[in-house]
Amino acid sequence: MSRHILFFIGPPASGKGTQAELAAKYYSWPAISSGDLLRRLADLPKKYQAAIQAGHLVDDQTINDLLKRRLAQPDTKSGFILDGYPRNSSQFDYAYHHIITAEDKVRALEIKVSDEEVYRRLGGRRFCPHCGAGYHLIYKPSKREGICDYCSNKLEKRPDDKPQVITERLKLYHETMEPLKVLWQKRGELITINGEQDIAAVHQDVVASLAQWSGLSPQ
Repeated sequence: MSRHILFFIGPPASGKGTQAELAAKYYSWPAISSGDLLRRLADLPKKYQAAIQAGHLVDDQTINDLLKRRLAQPDTKSGFILDGYPRNSSQFDYAYHHIITAEDKVRALEIKVSDEEVYRRLGGRRFCPHCGAGYHLIYKPSKREGICDYCSNKLEKRPDDKPQVITERLKLYHETMEPLKVLWQKRGELITINGEQDIAAVHQDVVASLAQWSGLSPQ
């Protein structure tokens, strides 16, 4: 049976997760995030928890096994969306030898944003350590600079939004994903979407690109 398989890729803060979820609702396919699969694993070893928090990758076998279990569920029979997978050439090879069949229709959608935009999006995020409220210096500022609107506590940066961590995450993304983009390009399966638009405009571009590719329409 032929399935539609969509890979959503993009750097941190590109909005690929949001776009994967919007596409999932639009096409009535499950959006499967490798990060969510790991976070939902009750017995996730501490070394993996630390790796995730630092923006590092978890070993391929763990990810592949979790993904294989998830894809065995019946809601993936007609199609599914993968967010954050594959992350390297080994996972790419696994996907094309153990997940994808010759009948499947595959596209990789790159939600493209510049490194400068990533720093702007992540570097401007703030949160209240007391009540958990979230803010952004540009998109959602607090009424009083640096102070929570709800409990008047001082706002802070999340640990993974610090410049050195953002730099590490971007470096890792480019090192691992650029070779995969070349492979998708060679297969004629890569679609690049401008991610520096508002959410609705990016979604419209995703839908239009997929409709042009295979006439995909809402389920």
